[in-house]
Amino acid sequence: MRNTLDNPPPAATLLFEALKEVEQTLGLPLYLTLLAIAQEPGLSINELAERIDVPQQTASRYVASLQGRYDSPGREIGPVPLVRMDISQADPRSRSLHLTPVGSKRLDRLLKLLKSSR
Repeated sequence: MRNTLDNPPPAATLLFEALKEVEQTLGLPLYLTLLAIAQEPGLSINELAERIDVPQQTASRYVASLQGRYDSPGREIGPVPLVRMDISQADPRSRSLHLTPVGSKRLDRLLKLLKSSR
């Protein structure tokens, strides 16, 4: 059977329902950003941009949004940052990205929903 708008693939439906349940104001690009940082704590903005395949300026905007510093219309993250930026241990001129405890909890909640939906 062919997938259509009336008959989406099961994985798409699962992901859609999980994201809808977890957070309506945090879109897929920001979740992809959180996932990339969770997979490789300490990424630089440039490395993050490569991982999620966006321009550096876009990755920087995503990080600023996850830090609560930049809000796009309808996408308010709130006062609690999900990502923090530290000075890199390897190169003091660079910054490294890490999830905050709240960011880790938000991602854990999404992953639990995905697992329970199977």
